[in-house]
Amino acid sequence: MKPITKKAALAALCLVFGAAAQAQQQRQGPALYLEAGQARHHGATTDAMTLGVRLPTDVRFFSGRLALAVDGYASRWQADALPGERDDFTQLGLVPMLRWRFDEGRSPWFVEGGIGVSYLVHGYRTRTKAFGSRWNFSDHLGVGYSFGRHEIGMYVKHVSNGGLDKPNPGETFYQLRYSYAL
Repeated sequence: MKPITKKAALAALCLVFGAAAQAQQQRQGPALYLEAGQARHHGATTDAMTLGVRLPTDVRFFSGRLALAVDGYASRWQADALPGERDDFTQLGLVPMLRWRFDEGRSPWFVEGGIGVSYLVHGYRTRTKAFGSRWNFSDHLGVGYSFGRHEIGMYVKHVSNGGLDKPNPGETFYQLRYSYAL
């Protein structure tokens, strides 16, 4: 997997916001999403590509401004292993997410966050760090915009075992998400 370039990210944003001009309404329902992002540490990088599904619930608080959904996903990480080599890792996760919409729930803009669990199928060991556990917490925080059946968002995701096992260096990804409601 090649690292995501600034030009590719900008092109994706232009396509999505171009589609926004044709969208007319927000849609609540199950959705599929695709994320791409990167983590940097000590001169090394880990790239992530994620495919996920969002399942909204009927649980709403504060006049519908705060809603609960569950994200289930599979990520493919590619990291610097030995000098000049890359290694692949698979992460599976389940994260309950709380989403806040502005303007009493009518705004297309939202912020959301959640803490869930994830599992690294073959662990995580690169030339600069290693996780002491395959089971980890997965903390997500994002901001986004809904238009019709589409959403675009920027997310920060931190994965670590919360100090339950050593070593626990954690990994923080900065990701761009595109979502389509089914």
